Amino acid sequence: MMSFSKRTVIASLFAAFLFPALPSVAANQQPAAVLQNPGAEIVVTVNGRKITQEDLDTATNNLMPLVTYHNAVSEERLKGIQKKALENIINGELIYKYAKENKLDNVDKKEIDQQMKDLKKKLPKGDSLDKVLKRSNLTLEELKDDFKKDIVVARVSKSKSEEFKKKAEQSVDEAFLRDYYKKNLEKFKEPEQIHLRSILIKADPSGGQRVWNESKKKAEEIIKLAKEGKDFGKLAEERSEDPFAKSGGDMGWAHKGSLFPEIDEAAAKLKAGEISGPIMTIYGYHVIKLDGRKPPVQKKFEELNQKKLESELEQKEHKKLWKSWLDGMKTASKVEYFKKFD
Repeated sequence: MMSFSKRTVIASLFAAFLFPALPSVAANQQPAAVLQNPGAEIVVTVNGRKITQEDLDTATNNLMPLVTYHNAVSEERLKGIQKKALENIINGELIYKYAKENKLDNVDKKEIDQQMKDLKKKLPKGDSLDKVLKRSNLTLEELKDDFKKDIVVARVSKSKSEEFKKKAEQSVDEAFLRDYYKKNLEKFKEPEQIHLRSILIKADPSGGQRVWNESKKKAEEIIKLAKEGKDFGKLAEERSEDPFAKSGGDMGWAHKGSLFPEIDEAAAKLKAGEISGPIMTIYGYHVIKLDGRKPPVQKKFEELNQKKLESELEQKEHKKLWKSWLDGMKTASKVEYFKKFD
């Protein structure tokens, strides 16, 4: 569970050594209120608990991949990360409220002390916890309280996740799999297959128009010879410049979508025995011959990889249960937004 507390302010101090400051996605928007400190602007409240722009910016900062500089992230992607950070903050507040209501918020003092020790070890050289707290406008007790929240939220999240995992495993039985199969037959259909032979006349992409014209002319000559009755396989062995030449241009059976779009499009118009080309791709000009076509085939339930399907559906059910739990708590809570995040 992502940290949702004020401690993200401290966590962001370490990130500051690696990255420039996080730009505000809503920098060009009219602020909800003119404040002396823009970071203090309230963006959302969860059951009365105020979440500020500073909270959101630092949470977003912590979600940012460490291998990427902020100024290299597109505005669209940054907005997506910011939305996820806000979702994490809200969910953290909801889970902590649930923990308190169900008396699950007891934390051993030793756990908090260990968190404090770990934090001190991560402080930059020459810095101290007192200095960081002062810069972050936090007291030691507030920091410890935030550590407690993080520990509680992580513990409850793990417990609920395990609970939902068991429920998902129990619900996804053979009857569930068969029902899913019947309702989603298209997902279990082998697409149409085509059997092609191909001849490629290469063209250097940097060779200029003359080179491409020469390649096209050679391809047109091959088409003429094939239509006059010369064996396509022999032509492929003699003239093709791709790995299939040795096998007479035989590409084997292929699903639609597994070939170049230009070849797929041309092949779709052919009947068995027909030839098409020249077809231009980044490699040069292709001449193709359709040897055969297999219609789509509906897989039987018994032919499926049922273990794989079972695993996929269990994960799907797990996510559904998790979302339903969070949505239920959100509906029962008062979440007010003071800023748009479109």
